[in-house]
Amino acid sequence: MNKNNLKILDCTLRDGGYLIDWDFKKDNILKIHQCLCNSGIDYIECGFLKEFGADFNKTFYNTAEELLILIKQYQKYTVMINFGEYSITNFNDCLNENIKIRVAFKKEQCKDALNYIRQLKNRGWDVFANPMSTNTYTRYELKNLIDEINKIEPYGLTIVDTLGNMYENEIADIFKFIDENTDKNLALCFHSHNNMQLSFSNAKEILKLDTQREIILDSCLYGMGRGAGNLCTELITKYLNDNFGYKYDIFNLLENIKNVIMPYYYKKPWGYSIPYYMAAIRGCHPNYASYLVNLGFDETKIDELLAKIPEDKKTTYDEIFISSFV
Repeated sequence: MNKNNLKILDCTLRDGGYLIDWDFKKDNILKIHQCLCNSGIDYIECGFLKEFGADFNKTFYNTAEELLILIKQYQKYTVMINFGEYSITNFNDCLNENIKIRVAFKKEQCKDALNYIRQLKNRGWDVFANPMSTNTYTRYELKNLIDEINKIEPYGLTIVDTLGNMYENEIADIFKFIDENTDKNLALCFHSHNNMQLSFSNAKEILKLDTQREIILDSCLYGMGRGAGNLCTELITKYLNDNFGYKYDIFNLLENIKNVIMPYYYKKPWGYSIPYYMAAIRGCHPNYASYLVNLGFDETKIDELLAKIPEDKKTTYDEIFISSFV
């Protein structure tokens, strides 16, 4: 891989927000943002676009225009939309070429989500398609998805390991398949979850790929994210510095983790645990494990319940179902 084509996308302010209802507080949002800028992180994910009242203590935004308060001219940014939660009518034409939109969608939403992405592209926005649980697509389904994405020509496509259960060989296989079938101008992104403590090894597997396209790795400070968390920004950037000659400022990241991130961790810890491991090996959405943990079930009972979840309910979290199931 051409090392100049590999980028880091830190999504602490978005994915880490699941743990604290995105209530980072304005000062900490600015501190995290400044830290990531100063450390040389390539992309910063600001949070979610949502349709409700603005709150500058949270990383939710009513409009893309609100992001202009944060952005620096030299920095690249992303913001996430869960498809179905933000109307296309809220968008004007692209206001800043350094802001890119990421649209996450479930398999059953694929057709409508791709049409949404097409409309964003037509308004001048750079867009990522983020199909949740990408590794649950059959090769036939994935090829159909790729064919439609090639017609739209968005900025990029993200492989999302929602269940946190992908091994290195699976990463290599799915990347190879997508790389061979996707327009060479598209960036490929990878978003992992650390349910089986494989986020770092899977990231290193991606570095072995023989491709000239832009490759983007999602990460978070101290892995901050719901459940087992994500790839750690400080780990992958140190590895890139030591092995590929990158120049990320690791000590700046560590200082921010100590002063800003760790107080959140002490209040509501995240990271590897047996319930999230069980969810991964059972092929279940990690939110099922979270729900059962919050009910006070022990590991044996959690595994027993996860094993009984029907196949059509496993990969997409359904709180109404699980509440009636237990």
